Amino acid sequence: MLRLFEAPEEWPRARQIMDVFEFYQGHLLTQVSAGEGPNSYTAFVKADAFRKLLRWGKRIAVEAGAVKEGYCTPDASGMQESVDRTLEALRNVRSAGGRVTYLAMDEPFIGGQVRRCGGPSFVPTADRLAVYIPAVRRAFPDVRIGLIEPYPVFSPAQFSEMFRLLRERNLTVDFLHADVRRPEVSPGRELFAGEMLELSALAAEYKVPFGVIIWGDNGDADALYAADALRNARELGTVFRSWEVVPPHVIIQSWALSATGLFITPSNLPETSPTTHTALINQIYDMLRNLKGPR
Repeated sequence: MLRLFEAPEEWPRARQIMDVFEFYQGHLLTQVSAGEGPNSYTAFVKADAFRKLLRWGKRIAVEAGAVKEGYCTPDASGMQESVDRTLEALRNVRSAGGRVTYLAMDEPFIGGQVRRCGGPSFVPTADRLAVYIPAVRRAFPDVRIGLIEPYPVFSPAQFSEMFRLLRERNLTVDFLHADVRRPEVSPGRELFAGEMLELSALAAEYKVPFGVIIWGDNGDADALYAADALRNARELGTVFRSWEVVPPHVIIQSWALSATGLFITPSNLPETSPTTHTALINQIYDMLRNLKGPR
């Protein structure tokens, strides 16, 4: 990721059309997290990444693991650790001249499904978020905190249950991002379009922006990853059909793991190469921007 800041001339168009640049929380901790490779906080500071994003007019997002198995302890220490790590990441960005606008909670209701966290009930996760969200907002009241959860792992009815539980605890989120993949088999394949519209309507009911994460599954080659990501983008286009009703947040993101166990797919640069991540930003934007079907 560092080269994105060292060689901005290799992705001028993608930089122009994207609005938000997201870091994982592990990128921003003083102690390097396992699996982050060269993408450490120290390296980003050296590259002046956070100030450059502000100069480019881009907002900064952080994806954080609010509820994960390691934070599910019998006492309050686990959730305190979760809060502390998030606050460290946000403060580190601020110390380096940046400003975080969005905090995306990485699938807390999936993280809470394990027995140690009280799963499969959603209630213990909602209770943990009743600790996490207010604590982060007290320290950073201007940061917009949103929810990521996967579809079709969770149905629209289950998404609605999450929002109900949050509302019962006087909790709000500032956006809903669906980690989406259309099922390949029936009946999920036929239900996909209608259920995407249900999720969009749920976000509208709670007056928060809806977003869809577009990603690829195959981490063994850039071309295979790109083909998968573009397929997911086309599926999104078949549902929403017109740029005017495409979800307001479209997130193009990769967590694909290569056969060698590394998070190196796809290559980020240059955007002139057809299967890089920056090239995918351009291709997916053009695909969605030029939808001509009926709403």
